[in-house]
Amino acid sequence: MPEDAAALTVRRVSDEPRDPLPPAGEPGIDIDEAGYVPPDPEEPPPVELGRVGDVLPWSTSSVLLAWALVFFWFASRAQMELSPAYLAWGANVDGRPPGETAWRLLASTFLHAGAAHVGMNAVSLLLFGSSVEAVFSRWTFWIVYAFGGAAASAGSLAWHAWRHPGTMRMSVGGSGAIFALGGALLASAIRLRGRLAVGRARALAAGALFLLTQSLVAGFSHLGTDNAAHASGLVAGFAIGAMLPVSERLGGGRTPAVVAVTGGLAAAAALVAFAVAVASGVRAGY
Repeated sequence: MPEDAAALTVRRVSDEPRDPLPPAGEPGIDIDEAGYVPPDPEEPPPVELGRVGDVLPWSTSSVLLAWALVFFWFASRAQMELSPAYLAWGANVDGRPPGETAWRLLASTFLHAGAAHVGMNAVSLLLFGSSVEAVFSRWTFWIVYAFGGAAASAGSLAWHAWRHPGTMRMSVGGSGAIFALGGALLASAIRLRGRLAVGRARALAAGALFLLTQSLVAGFSHLGTDNAAHASGLVAGFAIGAMLPVSERLGGGRTPAVVAVTGGLAAAAALVAFAVAVASGVRAGY
């Protein structure tokens, strides 16, 4: 190394932004006429979804815990194949009084027909639920889960009453609520397309669409899948996600008091439905 180069030292590091150099123009093309606009150093960078990744999914985890407790209770008592057990624990079924139907709309989301059923739904809930808590808030999670799950169950009852009047059909599972969470995420991806980095917004929308479409297609190929509940949950979740504010760190402002109160009531409704289901099942000997 030359002696002059070895003697060079760095005296000061400047924090001032450097003037960006315009791109090299092609021969015969004036850069200004071509519409070149230099970047503004004061413009904030696009929001990264990872900035809200430190939100711990406590609400999602509580639902997963409830699912696991019910599943292991059914498995330990060898009643996974007993329809009367599901009926006693709150399966969604038509022909019941309005008061009983109301708690069954949510209670049925805590029941699953086997290990594969609860396992697949648990993975989907972990993906969609934690994302809803991060993009929106924990209160919004409960609003989407409770209202979306209830709407999915109600849609299932309405579809069955229209297509198969005079017959009884029992349905269980949290997939309708999961579709509601996916619908809320899809709505958020559309709303945040100008705030998230392009790759993040596309990944959020593409991931939600892929999982939801895959589940819908699989539902049509498997006899007994409640696609009416899936579609109803998806529509309800999308509507909720289009109206409720996103996280403050994504530019949505502080969570309004009405959202927090509604979320608390939704969580309480889910808890009451779960408690009634447990009491009903144990009282019936299941």
